[in-house]
Amino acid sequence: MIEKYVQVGAGSIIMPGVILAEGSAIGAMSLVKGNADSWSIYAGVPARFLKKRMKTIKKTADTFLHNSES
Repeated sequence: MIEKYVQVGAGSIIMPGVILAEGSAIGAMSLVKGNADSWSIYAGVPARFLKKRMKTIKKTADTFLHNSES
């Protein structure tokens, strides 16, 4: 399952049953075998946690979507 605001890098493999929580980011060429926490960055083979991610993208996206409806 891929929730909102998730980014998955090119060539990454996401195994069946994995949940990519809101705002998680997966680096390119990564192998994701377990669930990704929200607003966290993962990379590698197997993918491992690198650091937390800022939530500013959510505010930016919400502002853009709100302005495009007018």
